[in-house]
Amino acid sequence: MKSRNRLIFSLCLALLASTCLGAPSWAQKGDTAALSARINELSRAGKYAEAVALAQGQVESLEKKFGPAHRDVGAALNNLAQIYGSQGRDGEAEPLFKRSIAILEKTAGLDSPEIASALNNLAALYQRQERYADAEPLFERSLAIREKAVPRDHPDLGQSLNNLATNYEKQGRHADSEPLFKRSLAIYQKALGPEHPAVATLLNNLGQVDKVQGRYPEAEPLIKRSLAIREKVLVSDHPDVARSLNNLADLYERQGRYADAEPLYQRALAVRERAVGPDHPDTAASMNNLASFYQAEGRPADALPLVQRLIRKGRAQLRAALPVLADAQRQQLLPAEQALDQALNAIQRGTQSSAASAVNKLAVRLAAGNDRLAELVRRDQDLSAEADVLDKAIVAAVSKERSKRDVVSEQRARARLAAISAARYFG
Repeated sequence: MKSRNRLIFSLCLALLASTCLGAPSWAQKGDTAALSARINELSRAGKYAEAVALAQGQVESLEKKFGPAHRDVGAALNNLAQIYGSQGRDGEAEPLFKRSIAILEKTAGLDSPEIASALNNLAALYQRQERYADAEPLFERSLAIREKAVPRDHPDLGQSLNNLATNYEKQGRHADSEPLFKRSLAIYQKALGPEHPAVATLLNNLGQVDKVQGRYPEAEPLIKRSLAIREKVLVSDHPDVARSLNNLADLYERQGRYADAEPLYQRALAVRERAVGPDHPDTAASMNNLASFYQAEGRPADALPLVQRLIRKGRAQLRAALPVLADAQRQQLLPAEQALDQALNAIQRGTQSSAASAVNKLAVRLAAGNDRLAELVRRDQDLSAEADVLDKAIVAAVSKERSKRDVVSEQRARARLAAISAARYFG
């Protein structure tokens, strides 16, 4: 088998379930509490369309009843954002998380457990987007709040430890991540028992730490135990089952056990297609992994249909797509011109920030012959750059301790960000 660049694999570590802010934390009563419980139940079952409809209705109802800055509205916004994130709709989730945090800081307090949950959820979104520098201070602030607010063996503390460790591990910081994973595992085993799904998550994550450091004999029993727990206590089509399948497949591939790896990659993809749908980022990750596996085995005819589907959806990882297209062209599965067109399409529709930046620069060049178009493109890029700076400033602000916050500056930044958004979409 040809060597392959393993950077196409995002580490299949798992965040412990991001927090839906439920009825007990928010003193909700009667119908509101029941509706919140129903929304969370649907979301956990993967019935996102139903959950979104109810969550949107709940936000609208609470805003009418209490106004837009009420504590329960902040909780409902968090829950709606969480469901959007589960569907891969991060662009819709992020502003709702930020609005939720702003409301809850005013109504629940800067150091409340509710704020710790909301910070955790926004950090998890940034981590999915590989914005680790943005995620880290939010995870750290969430952990600091929980260290003070809950007992040392509380599952919420275990969640924060795991999630910060995951952020470290995705940056290759094994020495920082491993002790936090182990501490989190001990908390969950004591609090919830040896076969709880959270225990499976920690076993998976510790297995990943061993695997990426080449400690395969130590990694295999951890990942297998994680898979066994998940298959026993979760439904067969649960996304976490797919995660364990993918991780075990990757371990086998690294050991050269290709016949063992292939059916696991295939099953992981099938589970994700059923569990979260064909357009979810996790499904795309599995499809990229399987395509790259086929390509590395010298099977571009099997890899090409997967890559072409990914390109059409804008989900192709370039390190998977470009070698497949090159091999397909060399083996005359694609005409050279068509292979080049699809490669350019993959680059232009890819989600990598570097690719997006290149496309923006290309747009300026293409617009050079049209003064008005060029002016509009440059104006939008300037506003986008300013928005990025303000967004990072707001994230940095909410990561700080109470004594170091500048509320006036934060409000000014939020107001300017709203003005930029209006100018870009309506100007």
